[in-house]
Amino acid sequence: MTYNIVWAVEKRVLISTFVGKVTKDDLIGFANTIREMVKQGEHPIYHISNSLQLTKVELSLNALFALVKSVGIITELAWQIDVNLNPTNKMLAALSSQIIRLRTRTFPSMYDAVTFLKAIDDTLTDVTWNIPEPEEVAP
Repeated sequence: MTYNIVWAVEKRVLISTFVGKVTKDDLIGFANTIREMVKQGEHPIYHISNSLQLTKVELSLNALFALVKSVGIITELAWQIDVNLNPTNKMLAALSSQIIRLRTRTFPSMYDAVTFLKAIDDTLTDVTWNIPEPEEVAP
């Protein structure tokens, strides 16, 4: 699987982890899954997208933007937080967030992302966080 989605804080904070190559079909599946999970959440809902292990997005820039526009999945989120170091992935995440008009930030680590969310929403400070361990990436 190229992505995994879990509630890091039950019904409040979603974490998506992307590993290896991501295809258009993966992104459509991701969009459908996260849309359903957001419906089950309690507002405000936040999303952390961990792309530290993402190696490639296998679709064109135009196809990516068309997909982002068509799914309209994350407009109910209070914040979209991207965790990655790859300049191209950071640019794609920023452009995608602008297209769907979503507040977004990019951080180099999960620690920084979680610290930011706790700073902007104090209800997340004293709750249990379930942060997945990094996965092994096949060569």
